[in-house]
Order: sequence, then C-alpha cells, then structure tokens
Amino acid sequence: MSRNAAPGSTRGSGSALRASSAWRLAVGLLALAAASPAAAERQSPETIREAAEAFLTAELEDAFDEVRVEARGVDSRLNLDRCDGELQAFVPHGRSAQRASTVGVECSGDAPWTVYVRMEVEARAEMVVAQRSVRRGHRLSAGDLTLAPRDARRIRGDFYRDPERLIGQEARRGLREGQPVTGNDVQPPMLVQRGDRVDIVAGGNNSLRISGGGRALERGREGDRIRVENLDSGREIQAQVVDEGRVRVGL
Repeated sequence: MSRNAAPGSTRGSGSALRASSAWRLAVGLLALAAASPAAAERQSPETIREAAEAFLTAELEDAFDEVRVEARGVDSRLNLDRCDGELQAFVPHGRSAQRASTVGVECSGDAPWTVYVRMEVEARAEMVVAQRSVRRGHRLSAGDLTLAPRDARRIRGDFYRDPERLIGQEARRGLREGQPVTGNDVQPPMLVQRGDRVDIVAGGNNSLRISGGGRALERGREGDRIRVENLDSGREIQAQVVDEGRVRVGL
C-alpha cells in the first residue's frame, strides 16, 4: 500500500501548485485591469513635450529662416493628473521667445498644474557677416560685408539682414572674416575731428543756409554737440554735427 500511496501524493501536490499559479495569474490580470483606467487618467509626458515644442516653434518660425526645437527637460516619471482642458504653453518670466531656454506648460482644468520644460533650440537666419577682417575704426563699405547663415541664438546683440544699413558705419572693434556684425560692433562714424575746418550752417533740416566757416574745437559724430570757433567773429559757439565737415547752429 505504501508503494501505491506515493504516486497519488505526488499528483495531488502538482495539482495544488497548478491551482496556486492559476490563482496568482488571475490576481495579476485583475490588478492590471484595475490599474489601466488609473494609468489612462495620468498625463503623458510626451504630450507635454509636444505642447512645448509646438508653441516655441510657432513663436520662432516667422523670425528665422530655419528653426529646430527639442524639449529636453521632461521627466518620463512625471505623475500628473490628465488635463481635462487644453494644454497652454508660455515663455516664463516675461522673457522673449527668441531668447527663451525654458517653456512653461500648464493645465488650467479641474486639477491645475504647471511644468517647466528645458528647451534646446537652433534658429538659423541669413545675416550680415564680415567678408574680410576689419580693423577697429574702419568705416565699412560694401566690399567689407556679405550675407551668410548663422545660428541667431548664439549672437549677442542685434544682427542685420541688410548690408546697406551698415555701409558708412564705423567698426567699434576689430572684426574677423565670417564674424556676424551686430549692433554692438558698429557705431556712427566720427564726422568731425578736432581742428577740422567746418561749414557752419543755420536753420532747420529743410532750410539750411551757410552762415560761415569755423574750426572744430572737439571731435564729434552725427548728432553730437561740439564747441566750434566761428572764424568770422572769433567767438566760440555750440553747434551740432550734421554731416562730414558740417555743423549746425539754431537761429
């Protein structure tokens, strides 16, 4: 009898194990089924990335020739309530979209939240660059300038798209070949040097008349007020620089 009992005991144990495994599988499936609705009620990090990228791309694409935007700061482990309204993206702290490195994404629904996303941006534009090396103080000509594409986000200061706007300007500092020319790199030229003979004119912009000759006692750029000696009277007067070798006095 003992030899016949052993096989029966083994079959009973196997049945119990199979029943236990089936029970654990059933419990696991029930748990997954219960968790699925809850997971569906969470906000997908991918939707936050998409909202941030779409917003910043739309803000930049009209200002630049080529824009590449990538949201890099969204944690895949975010556990936020699914927004029951539209996601709204914005540039935080009142900054310009052209200089933004972070975008906020907010939900203003029944369970509001806000996430700040770090952005990686490249915005390329065709801009004025130095066609050759230029020394400080050089007055720019058409041959000094050309157009080339550059990443505008890496440029400090305002860049130029039209070389004509820079012709006649003076280089505030030396420029390297291929270097973008910005508003920080140029200034109005020095039109009058100390000791220069100048024409003194009187009247407004629309009715100037020569009132005499003078000698500049100071140097000046367009719009500067400088001291001038009136050579006819020998008197020192204050006059405004209006052009190369020309100053204006009021009537």
